[in-house]
Amino acid sequence: MFYKEEKCGTVIYRSTLLDGVVHGFSTRIGGVSAGCDAAGLNMGYERGDTESSVDENRRIFAEACGISEDRFVGRRVFASAKQVHSCRIEYAVPSTAGSDFVCDGFVTDIHGVPIAVKTADCVPILLYESGAEVAAAVHAGWRGTARGIAAVAVERMCRLGAMRSRIRAAIGPSICASCFVVGEDFADSFRELASQSPHMRMRIGAESMTDDFIRRGEDGALHCDLQSVNERLLTLVGVRHIDRADICTKEHPDEFWSHRRDGGARGVMAAAIML
Repeated sequence: MFYKEEKCGTVIYRSTLLDGVVHGFSTRIGGVSAGCDAAGLNMGYERGDTESSVDENRRIFAEACGISEDRFVGRRVFASAKQVHSCRIEYAVPSTAGSDFVCDGFVTDIHGVPIAVKTADCVPILLYESGAEVAAAVHAGWRGTARGIAAVAVERMCRLGAMRSRIRAAIGPSICASCFVVGEDFADSFRELASQSPHMRMRIGAESMTDDFIRRGEDGALHCDLQSVNERLLTLVGVRHIDRADICTKEHPDEFWSHRRDGGARGVMAAAIML
C-alpha cells in the first residue's frame, strides 16, 4: 500500500512493501524552484530551472526519503542519468555514483549508494530484495516498457544474488490507462518493440500484452495501460510481491507534473532508493 508523508512542506509517497529500505517517490509539492513552469520540487536540470535550485530540490527530496548528506557525491545527491527510453540498466557503485549515465535504470548491491530515476507520466519502479541486499530503480516509458526494462532489471538483480520470489516491487504514480490515449499505429509499434526485447518473457508475451493492455475506450480512442503491462511482466519473471500506487499523474495537477497534460512547461518527479 502506498502512503503519503510530509516533511517541512515537502510531500513524498512511499510503499509499505519497501518499508525495510530507504526510498521515496517525489511529488511537485515543496522545493525551492520558483519558475512558473517548474515551480516546486523540480528534479530535472533540463527543465529550464537553475542548477542551484535543482541541487537543493534533490537534497530536500533525499532528506525526506531518509538519505543523509554524507551519502552525497559532491553536488550529486544520487546516481541519475540522461534517460533515453531504453532498457539499459547500469550498475551503481560509490566511485560512479556522481557520473553522467545514459540509461533508464540502475541496480546496486552496495550500501549507501542512492539511485534514482526521473518521470513525468512514465512509470517509476523501485525494487528491493532483502536477503541478497540488492536494489533497483527503473524508468519505464512506453518504449522502455515494450523493451521489457522491468524484466531486465530483475535479471540484473538476480545476477547479484537476488531471488525472484523475494524481490519486492513498487510501481509508483504514473499516467493511467484512461489518460494515456495513443495513436492508431501504437499497437503495431508496441508489438514490434516487444518482439525485439532482449528479454524472452517480453518477446513471448508481446502479442497478449498488446491485446490485453492496448484497448479502445468508450471514447473511441485507443488507450494503453502501462502500469498493468509492467505489473504483468514482473509477475511473468517471478516477482510475487508487487505494490501499485494507482495514482495518475495527469489527473492530479496539484501533486504531479504530467508531460501529457503540461507538455514541455513542467518539471519532473523522481523515485529514489538506497540500501
